[in-house]
Parts: sequence; structure tokens; C-alpha cells
Amino acid sequence: MRARRVLAVLLLGAALTAVPAGPAAADDPVRVEAESLAIVSATAPVEAQADCCGVSWSGGRQLWLRAGRAGDSVTLTLPSVPAGQYDLGAVLTRAGDYGTLRFAVDGVAVGQLFDGYAGSVQRTGAQPLGSASLAAGTHRLTITVTGRSGASTGFFAGLDTVSLRRVGPLAAVTTTPYELLGETPARGGLTRVYDPSVGESTNWYYNDHTLVRHEQTGVWHLFGITHAEPGAPQDEKVFGHATAPTPTGPWTKRPVALVADSRAGEQWIWAPHVVHHNGVYYMYYAAGSSDYSRYRMHLATSTDMFTWTRSPANPLFTDGWEARDPMVTRVGDRWVMYYTATSGASGGNHIVAYRTSTDLRTWSARATAYTSPYVGQAGGQTESPYVVRRGDWWYLFVCCDGTDYGAAYRRTAVYRSRDPLRFDGAEKVTVLDAHAAEVVVDGSNWFISHAGWGQGGLWLAPLTWSTGPVARGYTVTTGFLRADVRTWPNTRIAELAVDPAGGGNYRRALDSSHRGTGPYLAVGRFDVTDRAGAPARVDVSADGSRINLVGIPFGDEPVTADWLLTVAPRWSGSGLQSDVTWSVNGWPTAAVWEVAFNLDGASPMVGDTEVEARPTGDVTGMPRWTMSTGDGLSLVAVHRWGSAWRGDNTWYDAGHAMAAWQPLWRNGGLSWGPGQYAGGTWRMVASGVRRDVPFADTAHAAINAVP
Repeated sequence: MRARRVLAVLLLGAALTAVPAGPAAADDPVRVEAESLAIVSATAPVEAQADCCGVSWSGGRQLWLRAGRAGDSVTLTLPSVPAGQYDLGAVLTRAGDYGTLRFAVDGVAVGQLFDGYAGSVQRTGAQPLGSASLAAGTHRLTITVTGRSGASTGFFAGLDTVSLRRVGPLAAVTTTPYELLGETPARGGLTRVYDPSVGESTNWYYNDHTLVRHEQTGVWHLFGITHAEPGAPQDEKVFGHATAPTPTGPWTKRPVALVADSRAGEQWIWAPHVVHHNGVYYMYYAAGSSDYSRYRMHLATSTDMFTWTRSPANPLFTDGWEARDPMVTRVGDRWVMYYTATSGASGGNHIVAYRTSTDLRTWSARATAYTSPYVGQAGGQTESPYVVRRGDWWYLFVCCDGTDYGAAYRRTAVYRSRDPLRFDGAEKVTVLDAHAAEVVVDGSNWFISHAGWGQGGLWLAPLTWSTGPVARGYTVTTGFLRADVRTWPNTRIAELAVDPAGGGNYRRALDSSHRGTGPYLAVGRFDVTDRAGAPARVDVSADGSRINLVGIPFGDEPVTADWLLTVAPRWSGSGLQSDVTWSVNGWPTAAVWEVAFNLDGASPMVGDTEVEARPTGDVTGMPRWTMSTGDGLSLVAVHRWGSAWRGDNTWYDAGHAMAAWQPLWRNGGLSWGPGQYAGGTWRMVASGVRRDVPFADTAHAAINAVP
């Protein structure tokens, strides 16, 4: 074999040049007749079939697996090769009684599905089988019949030749399983601790509320929306007030704390929250009016919590739709106010917005901590946000979980994140029975509150925390990349950090700021309806360079996916290759709108071959590559052309630098029949140059080269 002509400067620095050099010359491929390979094992008859049916195979014969069912396989011994990273290829046969095939090297999958069906017997051209890092010596290739297309009458497989082309040095990969421990909250039994109807002639309710302890006296104070039943949000004009020696009572009713003042722009007032700082108590609340796109956030202050004075700075800011339910906590050297809003002033995705302050009076521009996949106005899935810290984790409590607001009214979802400002992509750890929940801490005792329309006042329940596993997965590391491959409770690339120079000085390139990176389904509507659950099995190659996540479920749909992640060859180092194969095991519960693979970029913008920064929206078809880019970094996802069974659409989310590659995209949905579907091959590689188009084009050519 010809020695590789690779310069050290190319290995270490090609990605840092403005116009990178192309791939170094690969070794000449090793090509062998498939029928000459030693058979290790087979579950069905295997023979060397001579030319027939109008087809001439190389050497006049092919290896013919006369499979009789899905699951039949044959394992062959590959020729001995020097150590290195290899692209594998083959010339195969298609015919009317041939099945679909998957390939594996040393027991772990490589590449994509191959559909062996054709209306007549055909010898294919060279087909890519996948990539593998091979130590010196012999290795085993397994060909498994996974099923057949609807038109095929059999499960046969035919293999004419096999090729191995060395395209890089042996990958130096460290793949380590991990388990993260954390706490999960649970709610005890509810006890009604305060009934605002006492002393009234009819039943009254409390809704959004706050409990706070006076620092000097130790007396607890309760403030909240209060009104006679039934619920009348546009007539909620007072904040009730009560005091007690402990959060569990007994509570004493006090005169109202604050009354809406129309002269101050307050037609109604909602959702007080109180914090203490330097002897002053700060009450934040929403001042509502008929202009739902410009709700006012107001402040009143007090030193005794009986007399409150509105701030002359009101409104602190305006926001919509119905921006309300403030909650303020200390994070590091600044204060953070969380509140519910929508992505646009007139509606959109329900979000938990936040602003920061150093003085509790002036607040930054809006940012987003969490985005619900659901859209609308008014009440949604991000009401009453409340954030608390437990050790290294932050927990977001948010109501109301579900699309049926009546049923979801008492469902508070809890999300967990290590970053208090980033809950997008975080696991939902539990759902608690509570509305407008506040977390109350009294010494070592933790409580969760509950109130609302028709609930009969304020209720408290013990909030207990149990420690256990909260995430499992694998950390994959080379000098060029570090990937967090999450396998439980949901499957995704939680983070990918890269160093184009290969020195281990990583910069974050993918994150979980919204959907995360991985496959998803949209059934019955747009957007993610069914996320990737935990795989039934995880196969890891001996050297750690391939992880195959087998049998990933998607909600309650009769659909699974196998997701193969490969530390793949690149002329200047390693990238991460993704191959998804879909299995539809029955008819989905509704029409399928999206079958997609999503990339969640960490850079400021996302674009493609035509546009550096795509606005949010759809672009018909699939480009050669997408690029998440910013100063000094480009993460390129290049597409092996034709590797997906179809290529309908690419959806871009500018706010999250996100691109969703959608082989299936149909407005109104599509009936997706049972079968197996090649979901596509993408390779993620990085350059140290902003908007590095020559690099991206070269990477695309490399992944599309025929072995």
C-alpha cells in the first residue's frame, strides 16, 4: 500500500487556515471478493452464486445469503489491515426477493440501512457501508437482514465485493459511561392552612401568592390575589394579607396589602412576590390592562410588610402576552426575575422569561430561560415559575403541564438544570399536584403551596427530596471533540465541545438550549410531540469509537430508532458522525408531520450553503450542509447525499442557532406505514474560522466520496 502523504501541519492546523487544504491522499483501497472471505457463522445458507439473471459479478460470483426471515445474518472475516480509520464500501445486489440490510464491524453497527429491493436483478455501484476505527489485524463484518420492503417477496442478500480505504490514523478515543446523581422532589399530603372566606359573606379564593418571613420578628406573611368565587381575573384588584407564626399557621387575616390604582396604570393586579434585601421588602407584581401585549411589571416596597409604597420607577418594564407571575431570587452577584410571557408580544410559544438586576430596581433586557413547545396566549405551560437551588442543581417549578388547561390546572412540572438561566432541553423530573406553587423553606422543613380558583384557600404540603440517578450516558473524548451522549432518561447529545486544532481546548458547539441534538417525531401537529426515550440497548465498540443506541422509543408511538454515533475520520482530526435508522412497527396514532434529526447549535447563528444566518422558518429540501457559526468557530453538519429515504425540508430556529433536518415534513401530516427507513447520515466537523465555506465544501466532498 502507498504510505499516506500527510504533513504534520495539516494534521494540527488545517482547520485554522482561512482556506483549508483538502483531504490528504488516502491509501489505495483494499478490495476483496466477498465470496472469498472466510465465514465465521451464518443463520441461513450461504453460497458463492455464479453469474445469473443477466448480471455479471466481479470474478463471476457473489456471496449469496439465502435468508428466510428478518434476523438472519452472516459474519465474515475481513482482510488484515494496518491500524487506522477506515471507510468501508461494497458492491451489492438488488432484486425482487431481496431484503433490507444492516452492517456491523466487530459486533457494533456501521453506516445506514441498505434496501436490497429492485424490480429486476441489479449489481449496484460502490455503496458506502460506514466508518470504523480498526486496530491492526483482522476484523469481522456481519450482514444482518432486518426486514424487507413492502414490494419485496423475500429476504435474500447478495454481496459482490468489499473495500476498505484508510482515511486517517487510528482514532484515539476515550469513551466513559457516567451516571449523574441528583435530587427529585415529591409532594406529601396537602393541608389547608388558610381560608380567605373567613369573615366574608361568600366564598373567596387565593390564587398566585407569596410567603415570606419577617427577618426581625420571625412572623410569616402571606400575600396573594384574592377575590370572591368564582374566578374573575379581570376583577382581581386587591392583594390579601395574613400573618402566622409558622407557614402551617394559624393564619390571621389582615387588611388588604395593596389595591389596584388605575392612575398608576393598574386595572387589575396579579401575582405578588416578595424578597428581602438590606432591611427592605420588595414586592413585585403584574399590573394588567386591556393591552395584553404590554403588561407592566410594578414594584412596591416596605420595611414592615404592612405599609407598601409604590416605586416611582414603575413600570419597571413592559412585556407580553400577559407578562406576569414574577419570582425573584439571588444568583451569584445579581438578582434574577423569572416570569411567564410568550415569545412574541401578541402570542407565540409560552416561555419563562428572565431579567437581571444588581439593585432590584433597574432590570436588564429580556432573555429566555425555558420555551414550551406549545403556542398560544394567556394561560399556558409556563405560569407561576419558581426556581430553587439544591446543591449543584437548579429546579424550575412551572404550571400548567398539558394542553387541556382544565386538566392541567393542578399540574406543576419540575425541570432540573445545572444552569439557572438555561432550562431548555432539561429533563422534566416530575409533575406535582399543585397550582401556582411556591416553594417555602422554614429551617430544615420544605413545603410546597397550592391555591387557585375553586380551591378553597391556601394549602401546604411537605416537599421531600430523594437522591438518586438523574441522568446516564457516555462521555466521548478525543483531542478534537468532547461529547456528552445522554442515554437516560432521554436520548440526545446533551453537549458537544470542539477544538479544531486537536489540543483539547474545547469550545461548546452544540448544547441543549432548546430541543437538544438528536432524532424526534411530530405526530398530529408541528414541533416535538415525541422525544427520544431511553434505548433498549447500547452497543459500544471495543475502542469506544462507535456507540449504537438501539431501540429508542418515542412516546406512545409504535416507532423506534437506532442511532449510531461514530468518531469519524477527518483529514485534520476526528468529527462525530450520526446515522439514524427508523423502524415503524405499527401505524402511528395520528398523521406524522415531522420525522427529523435536530442540531442544537451553541453559536450565535445558523445557516447553510446559501445564507450565513437563516431567519426562523422552513427551507424546502436539504442543503449539502448547515453551519452553526460565530467568531473563531464553525460547526458544520455535512450530509451524505441520498442517505435518507426522502429529503423534504430543513427548519431553522434563529433564536437557538438550530437546524432540524426533516426527511419527512408534511403540513397536515402523512400516513407513515410500517417498515424500516434510512434516516440519513450527517458528519459534524469543526473549523476555527467563522463561516468557513471552503472547509464545509471539502467536508461534504469527503463524506460523499465512494470508498
